[in-house]
Amino acid sequence: MRTRGFTLLEFAVTVMVAAALSAVLLNRFDYYRDQAEMAATRQLVAAMRTALHVRAVQLQAAGRLDALRALAEDNPMNLLIDKPSNYLGEFEAPDPEKIGRAGWVFDARDKSIVYLLPNAERLSFGTARLLKFKVEFLRAPEQRNVSLALNQVSG
Repeated sequence: MRTRGFTLLEFAVTVMVAAALSAVLLNRFDYYRDQAEMAATRQLVAAMRTALHVRAVQLQAAGRLDALRALAEDNPMNLLIDKPSNYLGEFEAPDPEKIGRAGWVFDARDKSIVYLLPNAERLSFGTARLLKFKVEFLRAPEQRNVSLALNQVSG
């Protein structure tokens, strides 16, 4: 009389196929999570750039060049109505090891906004631990048509 069920060999093959499929699936999940992280980063930088441009145009229209100089030194996060949930605050020379988590910080020392990347060691599109952006003048403050830009300076 033959019993029904899996043999040990059939069970082992089934487990190996399931493990291989799980590994591929987890790899894809990591890839899409990384892509979502970078898309959210690009979207926030675009929002800060837009807010900076709008504020610079307002100040220039009012003839307030002194305020434009101050705007170039200010935290770009202050231009946003709602700060992102991963904004960690202002720091003097932020150290990713001391902060201990991913997110946006403002470096008060060199007046730049820094994004500390999560899992930077496994990101396929960059090896830097941070992305750094700084407000810079596109034209000298003494010229008539002054404009500011939020440029990436590292990462």
